[in-house]
Amino acid sequence: MTSFPLRMRSQVVRGFGRGSRELGIPTANLCREDIGEEFFDGLETGIYYGWAGIEGTTKVYKAAVSIGYNPTYENKTKTCEPHLIADPSEECRNKSSCGETQMEDFYGAILRLSIISKIRPELPFESVEKLITAIKNDIKVTEDKLSGDDEVAAAEKDWCRSKK
Repeated sequence: MTSFPLRMRSQVVRGFGRGSRELGIPTANLCREDIGEEFFDGLETGIYYGWAGIEGTTKVYKAAVSIGYNPTYENKTKTCEPHLIADPSEECRNKSSCGETQMEDFYGAILRLSIISKIRPELPFESVEKLITAIKNDIKVTEDKLSGDDEVAAAEKDWCRSKK
């Protein structure tokens, strides 16, 4: 059984490029070695939500996070891919039905990720369109779940902002 929050600190690395190019929903791919292979391999696959911060900045974003093998694409390597969700007032926020965020590239930056809970299991989809619909729903769920501010949220946002 997974105990939350799950905290990770990792360099952002290049992934397959499908998030931005094919799906229109970019993710920040985390480096397995930075997270710790044993810890990473022990993570249950699925879709999660939490908070993320880029070291060197004070901004903290809501994050919808995929941990797994991306079964629609039949990946052989397990990945951790958070999609950072900007506030609706920010310029990087799109005007789509779910308001996904398009940020400038930040490859090489250190991302601090605090996962709060799981949304659903990882699932294969019969088409890219159905996968996009599911991801957009995951983003909406993430925003709904993280809309309040409590002690846990405050503590995890502070951790995402910290430099230690």
